[in-house]
Amino acid sequence: MSQNKKKSLFAQRMEVQRETANGSNAVTRSSVFTSEDLHDSFGTRSYIVSGDEANRIHQDNLSKLSRMSHHEIHEEREKLLSTLDPGLVEFLRNRRKQRTVEEAMDTQDRSSNAEQSGQPAAGTSETTNTEAEAEFDAREIPDVKEFAHKYPHMDVVEDDKLKWIGELATKKPETNNPFSARFNFEGELLPYIDEGDGVLRGLHNHGEEQERPGYTLQELMQLSRSAVLQQRVIALTTISNILANASKYEAAFLEPILPILLEADMYLLLRFSLDDPSQRVVMASAGAICNLVVNHGDEVCLDLLMGTPLGLQQPSLGVVIDMKQSEMDELKDAELLKLDVVRGMVRTNILERYRYILEKLNIEPVEIKQTLKTLTRMSRHSYEIANAIFSLPDLLDIVVKKLLVENNSGSFYPEALKLFRVLAARSRTLAENIIEKYGILDFLFKFIAGDKAQRHPEAMHLMLESFYTWQTFLSYKLSVDSMRAFEPILVKLLTVHFEYTNVTSSKSDMEHATALITTVSAVAKVEVNSVMFILPLACQCGMKWITQYSNTVNPNFSASKLVGAVLQLFSLTYNSFDCSNFEDNVEKLFRNQALTRSIMRLRKCSWLISGKIISNPENLPCLGSTPPTLFSESSLSIVYSLCTFLLATKNKKLMSWLIREEELFLYLQEVVESSTFRNLSGHWFARQELFLLVSIVHLYTSSDFGDHHRFMHRLAFTLLTIVHEGDKYLLADLISNVVFNIKYFRYSVDDVNERLDFLKLEEESCPQLAGKRDLLQQAIESLPCVETLYMKELGLDYLRPTWPPPTLTGHLNSTQAAFPSDWIFMPIMRLHQCEGNDKNASTTASLCLKWFILIEEFSSDLLSNIKPAAKYCRLCCVFLAGPDLFRDVTPLLGLSLSFVTCKYDELNFEEDIPGLSSFYDFYRDVLEQYAGVSYCDTIFGRYILVPLAQKHNVKFKKIVWSELATILRLLRTPMSEVNMEHYLEPTESDPDLLMTYLRAVASGEVREAWCPVLYRMAFHHVVSYISSNNNKISKVLRDRIEKLGNAELKNQFLRNFKT
Repeated sequence: MSQNKKKSLFAQRMEVQRETANGSNAVTRSSVFTSEDLHDSFGTRSYIVSGDEANRIHQDNLSKLSRMSHHEIHEEREKLLSTLDPGLVEFLRNRRKQRTVEEAMDTQDRSSNAEQSGQPAAGTSETTNTEAEAEFDAREIPDVKEFAHKYPHMDVVEDDKLKWIGELATKKPETNNPFSARFNFEGELLPYIDEGDGVLRGLHNHGEEQERPGYTLQELMQLSRSAVLQQRVIALTTISNILANASKYEAAFLEPILPILLEADMYLLLRFSLDDPSQRVVMASAGAICNLVVNHGDEVCLDLLMGTPLGLQQPSLGVVIDMKQSEMDELKDAELLKLDVVRGMVRTNILERYRYILEKLNIEPVEIKQTLKTLTRMSRHSYEIANAIFSLPDLLDIVVKKLLVENNSGSFYPEALKLFRVLAARSRTLAENIIEKYGILDFLFKFIAGDKAQRHPEAMHLMLESFYTWQTFLSYKLSVDSMRAFEPILVKLLTVHFEYTNVTSSKSDMEHATALITTVSAVAKVEVNSVMFILPLACQCGMKWITQYSNTVNPNFSASKLVGAVLQLFSLTYNSFDCSNFEDNVEKLFRNQALTRSIMRLRKCSWLISGKIISNPENLPCLGSTPPTLFSESSLSIVYSLCTFLLATKNKKLMSWLIREEELFLYLQEVVESSTFRNLSGHWFARQELFLLVSIVHLYTSSDFGDHHRFMHRLAFTLLTIVHEGDKYLLADLISNVVFNIKYFRYSVDDVNERLDFLKLEEESCPQLAGKRDLLQQAIESLPCVETLYMKELGLDYLRPTWPPPTLTGHLNSTQAAFPSDWIFMPIMRLHQCEGNDKNASTTASLCLKWFILIEEFSSDLLSNIKPAAKYCRLCCVFLAGPDLFRDVTPLLGLSLSFVTCKYDELNFEEDIPGLSSFYDFYRDVLEQYAGVSYCDTIFGRYILVPLAQKHNVKFKKIVWSELATILRLLRTPMSEVNMEHYLEPTESDPDLLMTYLRAVASGEVREAWCPVLYRMAFHHVVSYISSNNNKISKVLRDRIEKLGNAELKNQFLRNFKT
């Protein structure tokens, strides 16, 4: 340690005492303060310490300071400032300033009083050093004196807080620069600059941007952990409101707000608050969790779909985690939440907490509904989660007991029935257990038979949920017997609708009528005899509503759904009930232009044309979009139901009428030509429109209309790649009736020869037109066998929808396309995977290639979405499927390749190819197969030569010429079978490859006699490079040529050099 270390205060004091004891009293003014100096410099009291001991401590400090010199005090001060936190020092200074201002104001008051009494004020001084340093002078504010002692707790004036009564800064954000989002207590996004009301609403705080109103999410999250109850409640309620409004502000943020909050562990913060001892905090947290997890727009849209033909079916909103259960169990809660929010919620025992909240806490109806909505969203995740909710002891018992049995609060809880409906839609087993365990049917019939005249929105919602929950059970063939006991009530309800409900009535009336009609349809689908009693009345209702609909210019969505429900009912009962009068009435839709107007609205409100997919968090998927098909003017329901009705009645007149409708064709054309058509088709909301397209194709094949064969064939072919996996059964009839039906090709069998006369064949195509004609003729004759092959290959030969269905909920991948876009190559791909170990491999490959050349020749636009490079790779799989398989289909392989190479400009092996991680590795496999089994086959050689064209990457040529040079002697494809221009231009510039070319030619490894294409390539590029360049590489090449021992070859090179 340093020897010059300063003495401590204690050591200095002892030294002074020793000097005093020795009689040394020579203390100079420069080394010791007087009492007056100490009071002037340090004050008469402490500005930091308060309390009873403050004065004693201050005097003790003054006593110590009086024994120190100016120099020692200065050094000790600097030492303290260097060791203390700067923030603490600043805090102490501000505290001193505030106290000084207070004294100044007090002195002013006392001086004023003294002047009035003619006496001097006690304790006044002119000016202190501290007062001179004050940054804010309270005396500059004239009104301070008036309110300083007027209100409670206003006797202490703080300058920092006084600044808040000044004007707000008008700082504006820099153009196009992002800034932090701030929200008010209602969760609304606020503008950057305060427009005046923010001050009055308490939206300004002591944060980093005091001039801006509102609170950031970070500030709210911090405030939610406050020790003050009111602050926690306000923060959680505001977060809940922000989450509820999050979808409104997607365009205002650089990134969607929901994924950011999930990544920031927002759920865990809310889950901790859910365990708070305060009920107010618990309810605010429950509301925030509901708004975080539930996409309320999804639920509204799915509810609106109720009453439409596919409305009962529910989407599965789970997450596929590619991980074993044991590995998942090892994850921490936060890690699991990053992968799957709903699974993470179950891990945090939220179901048990909800059970406690519903049972023990006296919560408000709105909070009960938020809890039920959260449970419903969790049920949509998977069967596993739905079963966990059903199996948790007492949870659903509490819901039934408190909300359905003993509900005396005056509130209605349709959310409770919706929870049971979504659970029942998960599986027939769950539906059966719900009926047996909770006797839910009794509640359904009670609510359905309730007083519809109450007109309470929630009461009506409860009745609708009762109808649709009953329909869910009926879809599993459950509770059918209860129909007989309920006959009088249904007849009474339908009679009321017949008398009072029109297609222009209120939305609630039409929705109730739709629910009633679709319930009758659900029973009729199971047992038609059980609804015969009500069909005459339903027929009268239907005739009335169709007449009204045909005379209404702009019927709304509910009206279209109501008329569509009636059409669906009589589609199901057509063979059992005489509805000829109803069928005649349907003709009014055609005569009064009502159908034309409906199809025009269909085009305007089509999901496949104008839908929009909104991204959503991967760990909390949602539908995320509002489909145009649910807009108020949408007519999808009635158009689809009309198609279903016509297919059931087989009314040729009305079929042709519909198919000839110009607006319908314009709609189909716009759908198919839409640039977003394929992307939008993979969404849950696309299903009903895809069903409509399938129905239209079936109507076309059933009618006598024949003006759009080619278009309908294209539409049917496209549907194979966009219909959802869960609806694959729809495609069996399309394949047999349209896709493989020769009359839907562009040209008939008799036109093949005429077609061949106009073909513009490239040089690399098949040299004999007659051979090509024969192959096409054979392919056309093989179409029945091709159809059989693909029906089996695609798994459609015995595929039929299961009835009753095991579930009404789609599986996780149910909205994926039934087949890939390159499904025509699926038989070849299977042969490749099994390495040709199929006794029918030759027939399978032959039929697959015949189908490919037919499509390419007559309808090549059907395969326009498959890239030429992908077609090339799929065809090469024939060579990899076995050592000899390609020999059985060599002519077909040759013709198939000509269709690929005719699109030479589009051929690109650098782009991503579906199913291949690396084309380089794939091509190497093909080369090795060629070296092993080709025996110089020229067709196989043509496939090898394709990537060697000059436009492709040089690395493909280097494999052949360097790494697998044994191929050079085998590649004997003649130049007449390829387009040599593709291999000669532009001139090669890679030095290594040029040297390799020259070496191969000079060594005799490549000769014109046995590998003419490669010899021509090598010779041309070496000569062209030397002729057009005068650099080091060209000189080296020329020197090596001049040193060749083969004089004939050397002279041949030299003769071709350009001088």
